[in-house]
Amino acid sequence: MIIEKNIKTLPLAKVAEILKKSEDLNLTDWNAMNIATVGLKNIPSSRMVLLKKINDDGLVFYTNFNSKKGQDLSKNQSIAVNFWWRELHEQIRIEGEVAEMSSEKSDEYFNSRPLKSRIAAIVSQQSEKIESPETLQKEIDDLTEQFELNGDTPERPKHCGLYLIKPSAIELWKEGDFRAHQREKYLKKDDETWESCFLSP
Repeated sequence: MIIEKNIKTLPLAKVAEILKKSEDLNLTDWNAMNIATVGLKNIPSSRMVLLKKINDDGLVFYTNFNSKKGQDLSKNQSIAVNFWWRELHEQIRIEGEVAEMSSEKSDEYFNSRPLKSRIAAIVSQQSEKIESPETLQKEIDDLTEQFELNGDTPERPKHCGLYLIKPSAIELWKEGDFRAHQREKYLKKDDETWESCFLSP
């Protein structure tokens, strides 16, 4: 997980600051986020993924493009994100759209992963039916052994890669006493600048 330094976009800088705080406290799965997508039938679907990078452009995560979320996002690029840290009593909500990142960026990330993680990405047909978890694990183990014996480097499967989340709305929520929570919302304007306000809890 990379938190880029010197982020100039104010709301993203604040998001990065909270992420850094959670990292410094060594919170469990501090970079885990819930992402929600919408499919063709307008039924929302959410799942947890790991944030891989944050910078002035937005937030980056890795996925299988053939997965349910990948199929949803190929038809509807809108996405909603939620971070929550129990220990910090803080939450971040983000709305925006996604864009596939370049093959070069996806290759760079894929090659940085442990060998067995790369093999798992090659073997897994995410969200498809499988015979059993044991069968899948054997496929991963057998292919890992093959690559280790041959000394080959696995290539990134074309159905896996990075998405960039480009936020259009960010809300920072902090728990207050007696439900007097603090809600600070940022909205991106047409000229790419941001306006902010506080909301009633």
